[in-house]
Amino acid sequence: MTLPSLIRLVRPGNALIAAAAVWLGWISLRLRPEWQLAFWGSLSMLLMVGGGNADNDALDVEVDRVNRPNRPLAAGLLGRGTAWTTAFLLYGGAILCAWIGSPLHGLLAAVMAVLLIAYNRFYKGRPLSGNLIISLLCGLAVYFVELPLLIDFPLTTKDSLPAAVFAFLVTFVRELVKDAEDVVGDRLAGHRTFAVTAGTEAARRLAFASMVVLLLLIPGPALYFGYHWSYLALIVVLGGPVLGPLLLELARTDAGPTHFARAQKLLKLFMVAGMISLLAGVLGR
Repeated sequence: MTLPSLIRLVRPGNALIAAAAVWLGWISLRLRPEWQLAFWGSLSMLLMVGGGNADNDALDVEVDRVNRPNRPLAAGLLGRGTAWTTAFLLYGGAILCAWIGSPLHGLLAAVMAVLLIAYNRFYKGRPLSGNLIISLLCGLAVYFVELPLLIDFPLTTKDSLPAAVFAFLVTFVRELVKDAEDVVGDRLAGHRTFAVTAGTEAARRLAFASMVVLLLLIPGPALYFGYHWSYLALIVVLGGPVLGPLLLELARTDAGPTHFARAQKLLKLFMVAGMISLLAGVLGR
């Protein structure tokens, strides 16, 4: 066991994006609570995603030997016991950090941890339900600060909702694309993802349609939530160069694993571009 292998196990890049999403949600609020709430929430999501990744890899060693042979468990660099110990320590740390922020946020983190554990064990291999759970969890990372506050302030303007919806839809598209890329290993493992049950072409079409819905919703924050015009300008400048190649990949009727892998990378870049654009929009209000 080595530290670099443990770091790769938790996939810190994804975890950092989730942590940044919490800060984006906090900054989106017109009436912001104390910054410590965002700090503990972002640390909670960082640990939560790391725990979920370690838990997922421990359960999917055989599948990863086909789909992701370079991952630490699939490559034999770490054992399942180490991965599960890491995962549940991180889950516990995530709940504790959120609880320090407030008991309601701790409860929300506990619910999210249960959903993530259930996804890894029961829903990952089921058509669409697993995709929706992961998408919901990503949206909740953005909405993490605001959601518990709705109990005390039910008439809030739901300022972080646009960013949460954006995260949900981009993640849903990425989950569909990932399943299409991993269809060979998932089929061998007996998983019944949407790409396995309906075919990769159906998964591609649904991903493309979901992306179109997202594009139609992009003007919403500026038109209905008072975001500054710089939001739209940046989504064109930063997201445009990524969006063109992404749509071309999703529109290919002959798309294979290489195309789906490229689409996944482009979706990550588009998510980062969207988060930066949303940040500019809320800061300029």
